[in-house]
Amino acid sequence: MHYIFLALRETQFALHQKRKGLSKIQIIEFSILFIILEYFDLVSDKTEELSNIEFISEKNDSLKNIILDSLNTGMNKDILNSKIKMDYAKIISEINENSNIQIITKNKTDQEILDLLHELMQDHKDQSNLKKIESLEQKLINNLDENSYSELIKLKSQINRD
Repeated sequence: MHYIFLALRETQFALHQKRKGLSKIQIIEFSILFIILEYFDLVSDKTEELSNIEFISEKNDSLKNIILDSLNTGMNKDILNSKIKMDYAKIISEINENSNIQIITKNKTDQEILDLLHELMQDHKDQSNLKKIESLEQKLINNLDENSYSELIKLKSQINRD
C-alpha cells in the first residue's frame, strides 16, 4: 500500500513539473481540444458555441477551427484524425502530456462530458476576460484615456454579473 502511495506522489510531482510552464488558460484550451477530438460526435451540436471561443494560442485556435469545419461538413472522425495527425502532432502530444482531462472523462456519461465542456468554455471566457482586464489596466497605467477606462469598467461589471 505504501508503494502505491509513493507511485501516486511521484506521478503527481511529474505532472506538476510538466505543467508548471503552462498557464491556466492553456490547460483549459488543451482540455477543450481533447474533448472535441475524443468526443467528436458528441460535440457536433456545440459547433456554434465553440466557434465563438477565441483561443489565446494561434495553433490551438487553428486546430479547433479545422475540427469544427470538419464537423460542419460531416467529415468522418478517422479522416479528420489522419488529416491533423501530421500538421498538429506536436499540439496533440502536448494535450495528451499536459492535460489530466483524459482521467476526468474516463467513466463519465455523455451528459457529464457535455456539462464539463460547458464548464471549461465558461472558465475560458472568464480567463480571457481577466486577461483583457489586466491588459486594459496596464494600458491605463501607461496612458490614461477615457475609452480604455470605459472598456475596463464594462468588462469588470460583466464579470461581476456572470
